[in-house]
Amino acid sequence: MSSLRTYCPNCGNELDSVFKEQECPYCALPAGPGETQSMKLWGVGTGFLVWLGSLGLLFGFQTIAIIIWFIVKYKELGYFPRQFELDWLITILSIGSSFPAHILTLVMCWLVVTSNGRRSFGQTLGWNWHTQFKWVHAVALAFLMMGFGLLIEKILPNQETELEKLLRMGTSVRILVASLAVLTAPFVEEIVYRGVLYSGIERAWGKNAGIVLVTLLFAGVHYTQYRASYAALAVILSLSLVLTLLRAATGKLLPCIATHLVYNGLNAVVLLMAPEQLPDTQSVEAAIAIIFRGVGAIF
Repeated sequence: MSSLRTYCPNCGNELDSVFKEQECPYCALPAGPGETQSMKLWGVGTGFLVWLGSLGLLFGFQTIAIIIWFIVKYKELGYFPRQFELDWLITILSIGSSFPAHILTLVMCWLVVTSNGRRSFGQTLGWNWHTQFKWVHAVALAFLMMGFGLLIEKILPNQETELEKLLRMGTSVRILVASLAVLTAPFVEEIVYRGVLYSGIERAWGKNAGIVLVTLLFAGVHYTQYRASYAALAVILSLSLVLTLLRAATGKLLPCIATHLVYNGLNAVVLLMAPEQLPDTQSVEAAIAIIFRGVGAIF
């Protein structure tokens, strides 16, 4: 049985086992007619299509959630409601619908990154550590970003956001949000934005264009959730910028995933440790205090 083939993430040529841990011997050579054309990596157009596809999947499953809500209400009331109402049921259905959307998004990304199974997914995206960035750095960077959020909250207006309104609908909603934030969101978002989209833009237009566009697109997608709060918008924009700069500086995706996972995990801990307090305070200062109390209790 043949072993998994390895391909250069720059030119797409298959690497011999001798060169797996070294520089690609083909990048400096011009490709001949028809030579490994099918193995060339995706470009900016494919990157944007994957991004749009990920949004389309989220929107599609949200629509299915709304349809299910109307069906349930029809069975309860005997008629279809004339107006759409935001209640516990639609909140659970909407948040839950993100899970299948994320799974299909990962499938779509795998098909693009691996060229339908002909490349290594992890090696092509850079699913490994940088020599100067490990787990400890991801944890430290996540705490630094939370500290920056604390500073921003003291400077900019901070009103209740749409997400915070949803969190007021009960513990079950907060558990589901925390699960989504830890189990799928960091992986799917990083693979789409800093993996597929950034890589396509960088290859076509350079690092600077990749940093600017990916930072703005990631923050823009979250705009509707946080538009009521300038502080929250500034925090999500800074998070996007830091993660994209990390991708550009290291050339790896794993540091971005790890940092995003730790950052979301800290917020998830807040939701689970103080489910009744958080929606009333919604302060990063309170969140950090809760986290450190929990860490102190553990150690």
